[in-house]
Amino acid sequence: MKKFITFRNRTRGFSLVELMVALTIGLIILAAVSTLFVNSKQSYTTQDSLARLQESARFAMHFLIKDLRLAGYYGCVSDIAPESVFSTLNGSDFAYNVQIPLEGVNNIGGTEANPSGQWYPSANTVMPANAMPGTDAVAIRLADSSSPVYLREEMPNTSAVLKVSATTGISDNDVIMISDCFSADILQVTQINSTDPHLVHNTGVGVPGNAQKELSKSYSPTNGPGGTRVMRFKTNTYFIRTGASGNPALFRRENNGTPVELVDGIEHLQIVYGVDTDGDKVPNRYLKAGDAGLATAAEWDTVVSVRLGILATTLDDAATGKSKEFDRDTNNYDVDGDCAPNAALTDACFELSSPNDRYKRRLFQTVVQLRNL
Repeated sequence: MKKFITFRNRTRGFSLVELMVALTIGLIILAAVSTLFVNSKQSYTTQDSLARLQESARFAMHFLIKDLRLAGYYGCVSDIAPESVFSTLNGSDFAYNVQIPLEGVNNIGGTEANPSGQWYPSANTVMPANAMPGTDAVAIRLADSSSPVYLREEMPNTSAVLKVSATTGISDNDVIMISDCFSADILQVTQINSTDPHLVHNTGVGVPGNAQKELSKSYSPTNGPGGTRVMRFKTNTYFIRTGASGNPALFRRENNGTPVELVDGIEHLQIVYGVDTDGDKVPNRYLKAGDAGLATAAEWDTVVSVRLGILATTLDDAATGKSKEFDRDTNNYDVDGDCAPNAALTDACFELSSPNDRYKRRLFQTVVQLRNL
């Protein structure tokens, strides 16, 4: 008997059981895809944060290393001593302490609102404003050689104006250094003439101002193999404090100016200094600023290298959206590298111990040879 298929049979839909099975399979697939998407996004966020952290650390190291290599660059003067480097400035301003090309603070005390400590070897107790307690600071003094300014005429006497090749990069009230290969003076420019390029250095004008108009000698443009240079003198002070984002950041203050935020996410700066005890320009031991053997100006004259340690952190919580107990940082960080190989976890040599938060951190260290000291 021939069987007929009706239109109703041919258009029959899914049964309820089939529909439920299909929905269940769809939900399982959707859950798997959603989990994969969330995990991929979390992994991307973490990797992006770590990449930014590494970039921040690279920039921070770049700024510090560049200035440390130039610490004590006073032209071609080879001996930074009272008989070879002079100052005509008023008082003993920290920013223009020309006899001390490098000094530091070990572990700033107090609070961020009221930091305390001591600079070595100058014994100055004025700390960078809002500096982060427990971190180090370093002051680097140098002459800025970026502007091609040279003395073009011999000074007829020690108080004469400085007739220069150009005034590029020099402004009124700038503190400058004039240097040949035998000695150097720092002084303040009180007036600039760009038509017949020369620099005036009268007394009692500006801050800190010149205590006297007379330099230590009358400079000649032909002294030294490279001529007599005229350069801006500056002290760059590096320290850690809270940045605009609310995270710790590396700051730099030039002379007595306003501190500038350089790199966000730098949580710690620690510095130890390589001391040469046998005169071969190779460090025999590393000491912190103010340690026995590295407190006086004479002891600082033996510093030939610097070991830098910075601890960089991500700017955002690395486990956003996860359980508060997810991936907490319980590591101990020896930022300056002075811990013994098997130091106990409670040892005071760790600058940061078990922060117990969800930020990612990385430690970076390097040694910088001081070329001019």
